[in-house]
Amino acid sequence: MSGLSELLGAANAGRRSARAIARLAQERGHTLNHDTAARYLRGDHGIPDEATLVAFSDVLGVPLRELRAAADLPSETTAAYVPPAEASRLTRRQRRAVDEIIRAMLEPGSARPESGSRSVTDLPARRSRGESSSRRAARHGPLEPPAD
Repeated sequence: MSGLSELLGAANAGRRSARAIARLAQERGHTLNHDTAARYLRGDHGIPDEATLVAFSDVLGVPLRELRAAADLPSETTAAYVPPAEASRLTRRQRRAVDEIIRAMLEPGSARPESGSRSVTDLPARRSRGESSSRRAARHGPLEPPAD
């Protein structure tokens, strides 16, 4: 059993079933379902996402800092990250890129493009037509003249 599951079990002390925990979490505006709650209570889970930890913190009354520490996650601060004021100048595309960088830093190796977006590996290979992708002037712009 994981340290997180032990902490959750001790905080719950058998008072509520996984269904009752999930129901209470949903009543409080969280998206925790009973299957997820059951997996965490019995120690059959992976790395918890923030929404799951927040739901358990709210329902079981355990400080978020303690839940993160038990899950071997950084627990120094529990306040949401607020970007600097200059971030208001970013375009929507740039903001999505920054969000993806943050996700990649938190879960190395598991960052994936959102559904509907394309990753670099999904783009058609331009070499097959004798063109280098590095010669593109812009995303949809014309090719640059060949270097001398």
